Formats: sequence, C-alpha cells, structure tokens
Amino acid sequence: MTNYRLKKWFDFGIILTVFFAMFAISTMAVTTWDGSVEWTGQGSDSMKCEYVGEDGRTADGWMHWIFNQAGDVTDAELKLGGSGFGTYAPTKVLQKVYHFMTPYFDIDELEATIFFKGTHDGNFVLSDYCPGTEKEELTVSKTVNTTFNRTHDWSIAKSVDKDAFYLFVDGSGDGKATWKVDVTYLGFVDADHNVSGTIKIENTGDLDALITKIEDVLGGEAIDVDCGEITFPYLLVKDAILNCTYDEDGKFTGNNVVTVTTEKDVYDDTVAIVWGDPENDVNATVVVKDESDLFGLKTLDTLNAYDYEKDDVIPFTYDKDFLWETYGKDLCGTHEYGNTATIYGDDDVVLDYATADVAVYVQCFVYETAFAKAATGSTCFLQDGFSRWGWTNKITVPGYYEMPLIAGAGQCMGGTVVGTVKVSFIGNLIVVNYELDAMYDLDETHVYAGKGKYPVMKVGRRDVETVAPGQYYIEKSLSGEIYVIAHAVVGLPDPSFGP
Repeated sequence: MTNYRLKKWFDFGIILTVFFAMFAISTMAVTTWDGSVEWTGQGSDSMKCEYVGEDGRTADGWMHWIFNQAGDVTDAELKLGGSGFGTYAPTKVLQKVYHFMTPYFDIDELEATIFFKGTHDGNFVLSDYCPGTEKEELTVSKTVNTTFNRTHDWSIAKSVDKDAFYLFVDGSGDGKATWKVDVTYLGFVDADHNVSGTIKIENTGDLDALITKIEDVLGGEAIDVDCGEITFPYLLVKDAILNCTYDEDGKFTGNNVVTVTTEKDVYDDTVAIVWGDPENDVNATVVVKDESDLFGLKTLDTLNAYDYEKDDVIPFTYDKDFLWETYGKDLCGTHEYGNTATIYGDDDVVLDYATADVAVYVQCFVYETAFAKAATGSTCFLQDGFSRWGWTNKITVPGYYEMPLIAGAGQCMGGTVVGTVKVSFIGNLIVVNYELDAMYDLDETHVYAGKGKYPVMKVGRRDVETVAPGQYYIEKSLSGEIYVIAHAVVGLPDPSFGP
C-alpha cells in the first residue's frame, strides 16, 4: 500500500532540496564538511505520539533528531536516505545541541547521516517520533434537482338560444338573444422530466485519500457522473474538494445514492428524488375574451388552472335585446353579427375559439303615393282626363274636415287607409295636418288649396291645370267654396318580409 503522507513529505523534500541547490548555485559556493556521523538506530524505540502539537510536532507525524555533545562543531545538516529522503537544516541549536525536525519515515529502512564542520565527540540520536495520528475521512454530499414542464389544456364552446330575428315594424318580432360560453378545463400533461445535481466530495480527514471509483444510482438505475478531466484512481489531498455533476432525462422515483470508494474505505450519501412544481407551467393562466360586432372586445374572465379539477366547466352568459325601433326605417334590411369567444394562453397564443353568430332582419317600408279623399265632394283625377290617380276635394263652407288618407289606390280604387288628413278652414286661413296610423311612415307631403279645382301652371304662355304634387300651392285669402288636394308619400311595411 502506498504511503501518501510520505509522498507529501517527498514532494516537500524535493522542493527543499531544489531550494538549497538553487541557493548554492546562486552564491557560487559549495559547502565543504569536515566529518559525518551515521545513525545506528539509537532512539528507534522512542515513539512519543503524545507529544503531538508541541514544538512543531504535527498530527501527520514527525521525527525529532538530536546531535549533542558537539564539541567544537560550528555547523551541521541532516541527510536522510533509505525509506527517507531530503536534506534538513537544524531547527534550533541550544548550548551546542543541534535539533532537527523531519517528516516521519519508515524506521526499518531509514538511513540518516549528519554532516558537520569542526570536530565531534557526542551522540546522534532519534529523540522522539510519531508515525502520525491522522485518519482518512471524506464528507460526501449531493443535490437532486428535478425539473419538468407542465402544459394545461382548455377548450371552449359557444351557443346562442336564437340565431335569427325578424323584426317587424309593429314589434311582433322583437326578442332577446342569450349567448352561453362554456370553458372546460381538460387537465394537464407533464413532460420533459430531468434530474440533475452535484456531488461534492470533501477531504475532511487528516490524510490524502486515493479515490478508486464513484458510483451514482438514480432511482435504482446506474448513471454517469462527470468529474471533469480527472482519471481514477484519483488522489484527493487533505482539505481538497472534488466536485462532480450528473444530468439525466426521465422521470425517476425513489432515491439517488452516490458511493465513493477509496483504497481505505467507502463513503456515500442518499437523497430522495422529489418532484416539485414544474419549471415551465404552460397555460396555467388563461384569459377568456369575447369579441363581437355588437359588443366589441370584452374580457369575460381570467382563469387559473389550479382552481379547477379536470373536466370542470366554467360557464358565462350574456344577452342582447333586438327591437325594430332600435333600427328604424334607416337601418332596415339584413344585419349579421359575428360573435367569437376565444381562450388566450401564454404570450396571447390562441388555445381554442368558438363562434355563435346572429342574423337580424329588419322590416323595411315600401313607399306608396297617397291622397286624401273626402266622404263627399271628391273627384278622381282620372275623371277629369288626367293620367294619374288621386282626388281633389271640394269644401263648400268653412269648418273642420277629416279625410282618410288612402295609399296605393290605383285607378282611384281600393288602396289602404294609412291615416287621416285634417283640414281647418277658418276665415281665410287654411291649415292641413297629416296624422298617420301606427306602422306607417310619412315621407313627403304636398297640399293644394285654391278656388280652382286643380292647381295651374304656366306652359309657354298658357295656364294649364296640373295634378303633379310638385306644383301644389295654397292660395291666399281663400273664402267661400274651395278645393283641397292632400298628397303624401307613405311607407307601408313590406308585405313580403318574413322568414
């Protein structure tokens, strides 16, 4: 078995020898000795390990030599051979007694010689020694770092209880749409498991330790250990630290056990494999947004996966009233409203989406010509040779008159009563008001009131009667028998509208 404490002293001896050699060369002088004394084994039974700590005596061992009764010796040095090595100067000289301290070497094979200047008639003896009180001890520790990635999965569904509305002018198609959004938490998947860590081997003993192998077993499976560029056997000197690492993919369970073997002993450390929180928790928090042509972009909620169990459903509802009066005649026609609910995960990545669109059909008006027709005294334009229909109404005396307003009565026949024209003829002032029934829209009005049966317009040099509404007027200072023509353009709900 190799004595590595000896090796350390050997390294020290080489350094000391080289130092003295270099010193000698640098001074360009060579020491010449007058004599020498060989050690003959005196004191080989003087082991005194209880002296450790006294006057340079260290726990790793020592040899204390004495060269005494030195006569007129003026200088001396100690050289070791055999199992020892090195050249040593005195550590102290007291009353002509030279003391030398050297490392411990195997006494059985040790050779020692004193070289001196002057004359000598005394003794050369090994005063005390100790092979050392040191022991080998390694402290082994390791870390176990677990990492994995977790990905959460979500889905979304969306519906509307009524996806089409026909809004009639009379309000009979008005209604409410209710949307429902269901977000389902589908659970998670763990992947990319990895176990890594460090192995720290610290020489906390008194001796250098020769490590022959390092074994690491992860969850019952032997794995590789990376200690850098070293090779085994590896000498870990006292107080030194060797750091190694390991890195393995896979989901291991149980314990991680490292074993360090030296030429003297076996050391180990055991750490449980614990899987904690994921390193990357993908889509653990999601945002549910709803975007539509009706409401714009709205956030319904922010959801955390750890608030739910697998297959839990998180519902959302909202509604909207659809009324004809909201649209009116100006917005009649077809309106299609897109409506999409979306789940956004990490970095606003779309995880899922669902749509539930609504179509709204708004009844329009169909516009017709309408004229007032008095119960008595009315004459159809056609009877007087005009090519369009309508009525002129004779009022014989001042007063209040009400006439039905009739739309779409081609040839002065049939038609639809859409309201009432009220005529107030008091004094020489005439006032005409239109009052439409519900569901009808009054778009234009033209009124003629005059002494003649029809209004007159200039055609060249001639005055020509006309029934064109754009030529109607009200004469001033009317009295006696007069005629009134009340024209309108009236909107009727489109009869072809409906599902």
